[in-house]
Amino acid sequence: MASSQQHPLSRSETPPYLEYQGVLFPEDLILRETLEAVKTFEIRDDDVVIVCHPKCGMNWVFEVVRKILGEKKENAFPIGPEFWPRGRKQPYYIELPEYSSPRLMVSHLPHQLAAPGLAAPVNKVKAIVVLRNPKDICVSFYYFSQKIDHLKAPGPWEQYCKDFLDGNKAYGDYFDHVLGWWQMKDDPHFLFVKYEDMKKDFRSSVTTIAAFLEKELTDEYLASILNSCSLESMRKTFAKSDTWRKDIVRNGMVGDWKNHFSAEESARFDQKYRERMAGTGLEFEFE
Repeated sequence: MASSQQHPLSRSETPPYLEYQGVLFPEDLILRETLEAVKTFEIRDDDVVIVCHPKCGMNWVFEVVRKILGEKKENAFPIGPEFWPRGRKQPYYIELPEYSSPRLMVSHLPHQLAAPGLAAPVNKVKAIVVLRNPKDICVSFYYFSQKIDHLKAPGPWEQYCKDFLDGNKAYGDYFDHVLGWWQMKDDPHFLFVKYEDMKKDFRSSVTTIAAFLEKELTDEYLASILNSCSLESMRKTFAKSDTWRKDIVRNGMVGDWKNHFSAEESARFDQKYRERMAGTGLEFEFE
């Protein structure tokens, strides 16, 4: 097992990916040690966890939730027990037990690899699952991968599009990830939030999240959240960051996939979407 005092990987020209139970993870961020530790990581009764496949809007929802909960300094940056960024002396699964409650955490793990207290929560644990249509995620992840050190730089768009559809990418198959969490849709510990709905009616999305968290917002505070957490405000805020968050927001459009997908690529995605989503009750808007 790797030492918990220093991340064992140094920067390489092409960061390696770890395959763990059939899912690929970027080893500059997630290691076998951290994935094993998640199996026994304790989820507290008052934890709030935001779960999603990458590029669904996690950071957007994180900022909304952080403000609803009161902007504790411990919750200033999205972290989760599976993460151990290169350059940090110890993984977050060691640090997080020292954080005061309520903790706000995030996770990109699929349902089958999540901490037991999150995969099947009890008591008052709250999990917010953020969803987004796969075509826009594919485009967003493609550009994000060009800028972020811990992800392998993608090759030609055509190959990346195929790899995404085949699940041959970081964090595994999109449909497996989304549907794994969607099986919890009737569990009251979970709230499912769609990126497209947030774009369409941000106010309603914020009030829904606040109600789920059992927090009452004054009209004044709601207005401040709507202003400071608008996508345009987030873009400006993240752009000033000296971390990976500076590259989070590209254009935030719903339907940007139409500027990238060929007719054939779109048809292949549509077919896979129909096959995997059939009978699940989960549907997305694509424009």
